[in-house]
Amino acid sequence: MKNYEIKALIFDVFGTVVDWRKTLTKNLNNFLPKALSNIDLEIFAREWRKGYSDYISDFNNNKTDWKNVDEIHKDKLIEILNSFNLLDSMSESSINKLNRIWHQLEPWEDSVEGLDLLKSKFSIGTLSNGNFSLLLNMSKYSNLHWDFIFSGDIFMKYKPNKFVYKKACEFLGLKNDQVMLVAAHENDLIAAKKSGLKTAYVHRPFEHSDKAKKKPNNNFDYNSSSFTELYQLIKLKKFYTKLVDNYIGY
Repeated sequence: MKNYEIKALIFDVFGTVVDWRKTLTKNLNNFLPKALSNIDLEIFAREWRKGYSDYISDFNNNKTDWKNVDEIHKDKLIEILNSFNLLDSMSESSINKLNRIWHQLEPWEDSVEGLDLLKSKFSIGTLSNGNFSLLLNMSKYSNLHWDFIFSGDIFMKYKPNKFVYKKACEFLGLKNDQVMLVAAHENDLIAAKKSGLKTAYVHRPFEHSDKAKKKPNNNFDYNSSSFTELYQLIKLKKFYTKLVDNYIGY
């Protein structure tokens, strides 16, 4: 299948579309009974995210029961608050309010413009482990104009389980190679590629740290540093593919 016959783009969200680390470290102290240092804010944010990653790994290895991402976040939040001796100073209501910070994650600088450009050529939507209400609220907050939202609680399974990628294509009524996953995480893209999808890597060097992560060498269909660059790369590839097809036909 030719690259310009891709019909839909599905996006990982956390770290790919939105900057979870910066949002958390910038806003955590607004919810806490005692201000944390910058170092502790970084530790808090990374541990909170790690709690999610650890749970997903355990669930996909049949080591734990199903929870949605809001529940995963809250369980880990309570554990972290306790480790910082903050838990006893917070009410259930204040904990729930803090947990909803994940519903208001801020997009990377290129996200809104880049998504709108890509939306002008393709159907676009999420393929995220986040729960539907979380993704819906985040989309409204950050002006992310999705055509559709695929969430973890729709599939009751979590990426990188191959079922998620294949079922998303089925819901879209498209062949697997008519759908492209856009993500900043190689394990996500590798699983999608093994499931027959097209893949686009977007480099987010500051997702986990202020120290830039090097751009890895990989073998995906597209490699870019932003959604706007990805749009240009797809446009250019489409142009040259059509040019070659016309030349062969001639």
